[in-house]
Amino acid sequence: MMSTDLGSFQSEHVRVSKSLNESESKYVRERKLKIEKCLQNNGINCQEADVPHIAVLASGGGERAMVGLLGCLDQMGQDNLLDSTLYLFGLSGSTWCMSLVYEDPVWSSNLSITKDKLIKRLTETSVEPITIIRWLTEAIKLENYSMTDFGSAAAAYYYFKAVDRSRLSEQKQRDTTNPYPIYTATENGLKQRGLTADCWFEFSPHEAGYSHVGAFVDTSMFGSQFEAGVLKQKMEERDMLYLQGLCGSALADGKENKENIKQMIWDRIKVFFGQRSTTNNEMSSSKSAELPVTEVASGVSTVAVASHWRVPCDCQACTFINILLQIHDNPEDEFMLEKLRQFQTEISSQGHPSVLILEKETWKKMATEERDKYLADLTKSLDGLFSGACDVSAVGMKTLPVVYSWTWGTHSNFLFKYPAGEGKVPDMLLSAEHIYLEDAGFVINSPYVAALRAERKVDLILSFDFSAGDPFLTVNLAAEYCKESGIPFPPVDVPEEEKENPKDFYVFKGEQGPTVIHMPLFNVVNCEGDVNKWRETYSTFQLPFTREMIQDLLRVSSLNVANNKKRILEEIQAVCQRK
Repeated sequence: MMSTDLGSFQSEHVRVSKSLNESESKYVRERKLKIEKCLQNNGINCQEADVPHIAVLASGGGERAMVGLLGCLDQMGQDNLLDSTLYLFGLSGSTWCMSLVYEDPVWSSNLSITKDKLIKRLTETSVEPITIIRWLTEAIKLENYSMTDFGSAAAAYYYFKAVDRSRLSEQKQRDTTNPYPIYTATENGLKQRGLTADCWFEFSPHEAGYSHVGAFVDTSMFGSQFEAGVLKQKMEERDMLYLQGLCGSALADGKENKENIKQMIWDRIKVFFGQRSTTNNEMSSSKSAELPVTEVASGVSTVAVASHWRVPCDCQACTFINILLQIHDNPEDEFMLEKLRQFQTEISSQGHPSVLILEKETWKKMATEERDKYLADLTKSLDGLFSGACDVSAVGMKTLPVVYSWTWGTHSNFLFKYPAGEGKVPDMLLSAEHIYLEDAGFVINSPYVAALRAERKVDLILSFDFSAGDPFLTVNLAAEYCKESGIPFPPVDVPEEEKENPKDFYVFKGEQGPTVIHMPLFNVVNCEGDVNKWRETYSTFQLPFTREMIQDLLRVSSLNVANNKKRILEEIQAVCQRK
């Protein structure tokens, strides 16, 4: 193991430049020594100057991508291929796998042990609910609390089974044992304006910023307030759990099926706050024998919050939250609307006259969006009034407004008022105080934009595609991006009969640009011809996989590497000869 200190990079200033930062460049130079040795052990001899830059790209796909990437990396380790890679780029669910394996500073040297530990954690352990609430209780104190925080907590509870409090910038102290990790996301404001190249955002242990634009800040400083390129207020770097939620926030887009996605979020909120559907008769009774823990305040049941989260919840805030949850399920429910009106009247009489009183006739005339805005504004107006609220209720009071407004990934904009030259940075980034980062899977469901930065000089891309839909969509979108941006990229030519039922290995080459090896997760080889069955079994939005499902998915994903080791080495050899 090398003992190189790569932790020297630190800056309190914004850097607008296409070049790599000095520490990444140093990492690349020293990692190539390890790559050269690995290639020699595989019978490929090349001079140090000719060592190829090989990047592993892992697409999104929720838990399917998380487990699929783990299987691919483990097999690469077994086949002595992992040490040939320079970079590991992840997006959405694949970043979940990355964050888990990088918990071990030398994971690529003992990946089989790491894999077994992760499988055990994912299938046999759980995280205490009170641990999740404590993390959220800290998060709601932040100025830029958003749905990403709640989504991160939900992911930890359902999928990761742990709360990772470490920070990405802490990894810059490590040596070059592992491939250099880069996590990707997109900025929603730029994406909505059609700037689908400019919107790409990347995180490495050293820098965070815009891959295509070329604007960065030290990762430890991301989230801090800058103005005109100068640090104004240092904020603590968010932890890895938050980064897991940020990169894997596919629910944030909601573009194609927003109402269903919103309902999924609401269902998780109800689980977190112990709510369940109740009838008007149950609501009006003083006690209900059917409920394990019931406190009735103003006629509204707080339903088992205490037993689920092990904290007391007999406060006005909890009453208010339960009213809103009931109204969300039944927005025309006269009984609950009257309870809300009574609640508002009571709060107003306690010395808070600024609280608006609901007029039911006005409510009935509102559209859904108007109702959401009204309830968000109402919740915000009550913020801070319930000083005795328990942690669960305090989290609820902060979470409901961002659910109503559908606000994700809020961060201070480090480019605010930056004096950039004309055309260097999109105008929106120079004028906005905040940016909104989210899952990149709905732009290109693979991190090509970060990998194709010219300064990274990537020669060979090993693309593991964990999509459940079109198995060639990511590589086709990458080709379109490169054409529009003037970046060399090979032509993508796939036989018509293979577009729905792909093989397990494709190579795309051109006169310029990188060679791309594209490997769809589900294919006619490892799925024995029944590709659709596997796609249906491992859908993106579902409950966590069982141990049996995880074992089967690890097996088929590892086969894509095991069956093609010789062909991968042939393409590496070809790249070396071309260099």
